[in-house]
This record gives sequence, C-alpha cells and structure tokens, in this order.
Amino acid sequence: MSSLPRTATRTFGRLWNYANNLWTIVGAILTTVSALLLLTFALVETVGGIRNPYVAGFAYLILPAFFVLGLVLIPFGMWRRRRRLLRSGATAWELDAFPKLDFNDAQLRKVATIIIVLTAVNGIILGAASYMGVEYMETVEFCGTTCHKVMHPEHTAYQNSAHSRVACVQCHIGPGASWFVRSKLDGLRQVWHTAMNNYSRPILTPLRTLRPARETCEACHWPAMHYGDKLRSFARFAEDETSTPAYSVMLVRTGGGALDTGRHGGIHWWHIYSDNRIRYMAADARRESIRWAELRTRDGQVTTFVRNGTELPEPAEIEASARVMDCIDCHNRPSHYYPPPAKALDTVLERHEDFRTLPFFKREALKALKAPYATHAAGVAGVRNALLAQYRTAEASPERTALAARAADAVAAVYDRSVFPEMKTDWSTHPSHIGHDDFPGCFRCHDGEMKATAGDRTITGECDTCHAFLVQEATQKPDLDKLAVAP
Repeated sequence: MSSLPRTATRTFGRLWNYANNLWTIVGAILTTVSALLLLTFALVETVGGIRNPYVAGFAYLILPAFFVLGLVLIPFGMWRRRRRLLRSGATAWELDAFPKLDFNDAQLRKVATIIIVLTAVNGIILGAASYMGVEYMETVEFCGTTCHKVMHPEHTAYQNSAHSRVACVQCHIGPGASWFVRSKLDGLRQVWHTAMNNYSRPILTPLRTLRPARETCEACHWPAMHYGDKLRSFARFAEDETSTPAYSVMLVRTGGGALDTGRHGGIHWWHIYSDNRIRYMAADARRESIRWAELRTRDGQVTTFVRNGTELPEPAEIEASARVMDCIDCHNRPSHYYPPPAKALDTVLERHEDFRTLPFFKREALKALKAPYATHAAGVAGVRNALLAQYRTAEASPERTALAARAADAVAAVYDRSVFPEMKTDWSTHPSHIGHDDFPGCFRCHDGEMKATAGDRTITGECDTCHAFLVQEATQKPDLDKLAVAP
C-alpha cells in the first residue's frame, strides 16, 4: 500500500479525510463567518454607517477572537483526526500526513498557491482587525459608554467640560508604548471588577495609576506660557423672592512666565514651573489635608514646611510617600467636574435672567435638586416635575407657562449632569481643589498653619497673594469695559 503511486486525487482525498471532523468544520465556519462580518463592518464604518459603540466593540474586539479561534480549531481537528486513525490501525495510505512537496506537480502548485494566498488574506484580516480593535479601545465611546453604568457620571461630566474634544487617552495614557501597555493591564483589572460587580461606588479618586501631568497636560498647557492675571467675573444669587444677584469681578494671579524674560511670578510659576519643585505628603488618602511640603527653588534652596502639631516625617517615609506636585493636584477635576447645585443654579440665572421673575426660583430649584431620588432618570424627571408643579399653574399666561417649562428643563439639566444615585456620585463625593469656596482647595496648604521647619516662614493665606477683587458683591452688573486696564 505504501508503494502506491501518489496522485492529486489521493492528496486531496487525504486532506479531506483529515478535515472530516467536527472541530475542523466548526473552525472553518467560525473563521469564514467572522472574516466576512469583519470586512462588512469595516466597509460599513468606512462609509459612516456605524455609530453604535456596542456594534463597533463587537466588530473589533469580539469577532477577531472568533477569527483566531477558528484558525486554531482547523489544524487542531485535523491533528486529532490523524491520531484517531492511527489508533484504529489505519493504513499507510491514511497515515501519510507529510506528502513529498513536488512542485513539478501542477495540482500541488495550485494547492500551495491557494494556501499561501488564504494565509496572506487571513493575516491581513487579523492585522486590520487588531489595529481597528486597538484604535476603538482608544475612542471616547469605548471609554465612556462600553461600561455605561460605571462610567456614566464621568462621561457625562466630560461631555460638558472644556476638554470635550480631547480624547480620554490623551490625558489618561498619553504617548508611548509603556504607558499604553500599563493602561491595558490596569484595564483588565477594571473589567474584572465590573464583571464581578464589585467596583467602588463612587469611583475612588485620586487615581493612583494616573500618568504625571507633566507628560500629558503640559503637552498643551506648559507653565512658561502663562503670563499675568486672569480676569474672572461671576454672580451669586440669593434665595429670596427675586433671586437677588451679587456681582463680583477679580483678577486671579495665575502667573507663569520664565526667568530669562523677566516676566514671571504668580500661581503657576510658584507651583509647577520647571525650575521650582514642590513635594508634599497628604494626611489622608484623598489628599484633602496636607501635613508636609517642600519647596526647592532654582538656586537649590530647600524650604520644608510642616503643619502645626504634626511631627516631621522620617526621611525614609518622605522618599517613599512624597508626591511631586503637578497640574492635577489643584486642577483635579479638569474634565470631570460636578458643580455644587447652588453654583450651578447661579450659572443658570446668569444666563437666563428672566428666570428671576419666578418667585423664589433659586430656593425652589435647590429644594428640587437636593431631594432624594432612587435613580438618575427618576431624579431628572422629578426635578422637572417639581419645578413645573411650582410655577405652571392653571391661571398662568401662555408666556408664563413657557417660561416655567424652560426653567424646569434648565434645572433638570443641572441634575442630569451632576447627580448619579446608582453610582452614589454627586458634587460632594468628588471635591474640586480649585479655589476654596466649597472645599479646602488652596487652603490645604495656604491656611497659615504650615510652618517652616527652619526660621519663621509660613505658607501665606493672605487673599491678595492669589487674587485681587475689582468689584465685590455689587448689586448691579459691572461694566467690564471700564474695569479693563492696559497691559
């Protein structure tokens, strides 16, 4: 039997014989179907036909896995089939798994050509799918909507932020392969917690694995390019019948600059300019209270500050725990800010002054916003209905009814972007370190309680260190043109 002449028919018969098993058939079906679906999804997405993130996730994350699984199952099934034939006492005809490759045989050349072409096509498909999968994992849709319940608060806040056109990965990962790999490994841990439904509610902050801001934020916001003061105008409204306004205007000494130009100073220059380095140690996990700080200036001078009543940390503890200050130590909610309800309503009233004609508008809106609701959707509807019930009465004019509807929608929008009961997330769970109105913020250090270990120097808490009021709580809206001064 072993001396029988080899023919193309026998070669094909042998291959079909080995492939005649469930594993190989299933593998061929999986690979073929997933390849066709991948090509179809890629084509449809190219012409703009796919906008659903779940469809894209299925196409570029799930289908490639089925594609590879099918490719593995095909030879696996043939190997098992050969072993089975061997154990059953099959003849040499059936066992000759490695035929001589004689490329003078036209039929063999045709088979080899088909195999090479299909292998190349499979490689292209797998490579394209892998690329599109990685690309998809770096989209805002993947970050914000794939785990919708978990990321709903963060994604909503992001969409209403100044960075809404900046992709999540530009801040959370940045350039370079090492941080990309690190983020994906950390993502596996997050996926596991999500699958097991044992993730934190709310999401714990600050993130310990976040890349230093000097490598991300400062790609656009480098401190040497900050100069002078920033004019800030805002209004605060009372909870009385007419929601009485109080207008303020101040200059914030944001500063920055560079020593070689002679233009430097202010908040950014002192805190994050490259020639000044501040390290600090917090007394709590959320960095709400600072117990030790160190300032190293351009000339190498080092000044150490310790909070009153706190012992100086040991050098080993400092080296292990001290954090180099960067942008997010103050700008800790740059894209995921949940505004306190009172301030959010101040913004609404500043944009829609006609809402003040609704009696006790701010008071009633605050009452509706602070009421407990079981779910986010119930809260949005509850806030809207509460305002409508308060102001849209049967005797109201059509104009008044329309005004009440607009006001109810505006207040419901405040709840929609700042309170998420399912994730136990609102403005109080994620404090902002900018300023010092609602949270300690700047006063974590600038409260007059941080004393130098040598000498009598103190981290100052004087108001005019960081800002100067031009108008404070005026009853009339100030004329900014008259306040403007030449540089």
